[in-house]
Amino acid sequence: MMNSMTAVLMLVAVAADAPRAEVETRAASPLGNKALTVNGRVQPHGLPTRCWFEFGSSASYGQQTPPRALPPKLAAFYHESWDGGPAGWLGGMSGKDLAHHADGGAAGGFVRFAEPSGDDPNHVDGIGTLHLASYFYPASHPSAAGLQGWWGGGDPDLRDAKVTISVRGNQFVPNGAELVWWTQSDNDIAQQLTANWRRANWAYTGFSLTDALASGKWERVSYRLTNDSHAWTYGGNNLAQNRPNYEYDSIDHSLGHLTTDFFHLLAFVNPQQRPTGSIDLDEFTVAYRNYSLIHPANGGKLLTAPRDGLDEAARLTDGWRHGPDRSWRSAKNPTAPQEFVFQFAEPVTIKTVQVHQHAEWPSRDVEIATSDDGQTFTPLVTKAMPEKSPGGPNFAFLLERNLNRRATSVRVRVLSSYRAEHWGLGEIDLFGEGGVHATDDDWYHVNLDLRNRTPGETIHYRLVAENSAGRVAGPDATFTIPDHTRPHVVTGEAKRLRSDAATLTGRLTPMGQKTRFYFEYGLDTTYGTKSAGQYGGLQITPRLASAALTGLKPDTTYHYRLVGVNDSGTTLGHDVTFRTTSSQ
Repeated sequence: MMNSMTAVLMLVAVAADAPRAEVETRAASPLGNKALTVNGRVQPHGLPTRCWFEFGSSASYGQQTPPRALPPKLAAFYHESWDGGPAGWLGGMSGKDLAHHADGGAAGGFVRFAEPSGDDPNHVDGIGTLHLASYFYPASHPSAAGLQGWWGGGDPDLRDAKVTISVRGNQFVPNGAELVWWTQSDNDIAQQLTANWRRANWAYTGFSLTDALASGKWERVSYRLTNDSHAWTYGGNNLAQNRPNYEYDSIDHSLGHLTTDFFHLLAFVNPQQRPTGSIDLDEFTVAYRNYSLIHPANGGKLLTAPRDGLDEAARLTDGWRHGPDRSWRSAKNPTAPQEFVFQFAEPVTIKTVQVHQHAEWPSRDVEIATSDDGQTFTPLVTKAMPEKSPGGPNFAFLLERNLNRRATSVRVRVLSSYRAEHWGLGEIDLFGEGGVHATDDDWYHVNLDLRNRTPGETIHYRLVAENSAGRVAGPDATFTIPDHTRPHVVTGEAKRLRSDAATLTGRLTPMGQKTRFYFEYGLDTTYGTKSAGQYGGLQITPRLASAALTGLKPDTTYHYRLVGVNDSGTTLGHDVTFRTTSSQ
């Protein structure tokens, strides 16, 4: 019996000159003094690819992590326009601080978060105080709004996802806060709705939307949720709360299984000088990993469809839930069931069925049946679809979970409709096991935690990738695990350079002790000046550390370094320089 990787290699026809994967081993980051996170990235050039890390005490390695497949393409899409209401989005600690406006947005309606808002104190010993500008439940966790997205059938993968949104600041003054993406995921999905829930919270500090708020006009912003530990800050907890629920999990797992909620929120809020003004949000789109078994890139193939349909049946598996160019309509006044048959490249096991509604021409009764031989079909789901949802078209779908049906093909039949003139459908998704995942012709970031290490140990590691074009190993890299509990610091880059101002950044690991940090800066390596001290938390994970400097001289080179201090001692970062702009 062939294994899944052999089947993948047999399925994908590769020319003799097909490009081999490109592999980069990237810098690691500490997890206290007994673990580390190794990073790398792979460019698979569209081929199904698996990868792993080799590691050991020398460049001979001797150990490796289990091989795992790169995820499928960023070919699932979610778009919210907020034209018809808040659409399940919430804001603030109360959940009521996000107001809907019917017009005046970048395109139609929009939502607004206004200060003052309540402080979120749950992570003050990690990233600090937060203000929850907007948030949404995209998966299996229920929402107080009564609407959840069920992306990916309830288990969406946002590793390296693409986010696009329109934002506008209204007399908004951040006072040091940063508007960033935030991810909250269940460490153990079986405990999601119990008192023993455990969730990891991560802020994407590799990109801030704050600068786009300054103009007071609608600004279109796009960024990637890069799956690299250096681009994220672990949220942490609040020690005084004595709650075990907020618990570390890797960023790779948290992004790969975004089962609770995500935010655009204000991080690094200073409770003595909170942000003021308001933030408007509109036209949100995210592209995430598409695991649907009938998506063409995953081995799904459309065999038959109604010949007289007004739209191409390929729209049913294009990754978009609905839309005028993303849905299918029958011919006028159909009198018989509308039937679609899909074949899988390999036998699959279907566990979740999700069929989205056509916003204008909604169908009523739908039957999904499966076959092992492509000839005889056995019903799996027969159910009435909702005509519409009060939350809008993103929530009008049929969803059946906890299925377990092996199949080589599937038949979807529309049996009736709410309107006689046309019968319509949006996206059809089937989730489960099996399938063949072609990859994007793009870079994939990967990371993994290596645990149970020895303080002071130097680890050699490299990333390795393999597909039908061959095996490629990235370059060797090393990381020495701290043998102490003093802060671990890395001086970063200077940003927002002006003639009289700059923002300094770095990475700080408190090593499990309450830690403060500041930046030393000056005209040479004697520095002479330092920024105000800030609390950096007490986690064992790296976080963003930053300070805004003012009163600088124009067209001048400055030296700076990050400094961390806790009860175990002081750590000085390496020296870095920046140059202010001219005053003209």
